[in-house]
Amino acid sequence: MVSICIPAYQKTDYVIRLINSLTKQSYKDFEIIISDDSQNEDIKEALIQYTSFLNISYYHHSVPLKSPRNWNFAIEKSIGKYFMLIHQDDWLNDEKALETFVQILENNNDIDFVFSKNTAVKENGEVIILQGMKSLLYKMYDYPFRLVISDVIGPPSNVMLRREVKKKVIYDENFIWLVDVDYYIRLLQSGFKYYYVDKHLVSIGLHKDQTTEYCLNNRHIMFKENVWLAKKIERFIYSDILVYDYYWRLLRNYSITNIFDFQKNNIPIKEIPPFLKKAFLIQQKIPRQILKIGVFSKVFMSISYLFNRAR
Repeated sequence: MVSICIPAYQKTDYVIRLINSLTKQSYKDFEIIISDDSQNEDIKEALIQYTSFLNISYYHHSVPLKSPRNWNFAIEKSIGKYFMLIHQDDWLNDEKALETFVQILENNNDIDFVFSKNTAVKENGEVIILQGMKSLLYKMYDYPFRLVISDVIGPPSNVMLRREVKKKVIYDENFIWLVDVDYYIRLLQSGFKYYYVDKHLVSIGLHKDQTTEYCLNNRHIMFKENVWLAKKIERFIYSDILVYDYYWRLLRNYSITNIFDFQKNNIPIKEIPPFLKKAFLIQQKIPRQILKIGVFSKVFMSISYLFNRAR
């Protein structure tokens, strides 16, 4: 009934923690797919103790696929009516997590994916709710692009989807930082319906070795992917001033003072979305010390938004 897709890389102890959380689930009709990019087969050996009572399919890649290609591979191998892509450093926090998700999907044929409260757990045990724009949870059909401002859905680990979804939407393998945001936006654009469970069902593990930390320490990746996403959604930007403001602040905060600053972030000039060029040219005319003052920045942003929207 359910496919649990786990893209893995090293960190055997994290994988075992996740597997142990699956063994405690009240709902038992699931398969586990391990797509392993590790340099060795330590994870495979650690899984031997579970193979007698869990349905595990293991795939080892001698040449690492890397995320998100590894994610797509695991999902492609799934055969369940529903599937979850759970990262190895995350785990199911509630013993009825799978049961809760499955019941919602079984009882609501018009729902295509279900997700729970976006809850992160630090290594010291501190729990953080990552839903900075909670009102967006109930407005995503109208404002899907606001997910770039606040990803209230959370990582893929937090979501169960119908098998039919994977036939129409896959993860864009060009992304690393915004790969899940881009995926969710395309889910909503494709007309897929969601259900939100306001409970801590899945724990998102936070630690210094994860991709999130790597991207945070390499700001050019974050800037580049935001520009890529802007190019995808450009024709919708002027329908939402909050998203326009997000990109206005992106230019300001990254101190984009000339066209060549885009190139420094690996963005060819021809790849810059026209609306970003317009916003950048306006910011060029504003003294930097004034642009850094929030209230003045908002005023100029609003003028820029209304002027460019009218054009």
